[in-house]
Amino acid sequence: MERLLFIVSQGRRELYESLRVVLGQERGVEVILDRREVKRRRHELPPSTERRRYGRRARPREDSDMQIRGWTVVRLP
Repeated sequence: MERLLFIVSQGRRELYESLRVVLGQERGVEVILDRREVKRRRHELPPSTERRRYGRRARPREDSDMQIRGWTVVRLP
């Protein structure tokens, strides 16, 4: 059974609470607050060389949704 994970930005707590009330009893749905911390580095220029081959946990669409809307949905197997 496929599960849906709603991830809500720390800055949108009212939305988080609302989604928990509305979707909290739905089977296969979980609503959580984003637990990631803000990156410490705030440099304008990127690092000279990227040491990693790829972002193991990179999710470009979800990251974009979080920045624009303050929430995203991830489908889990």
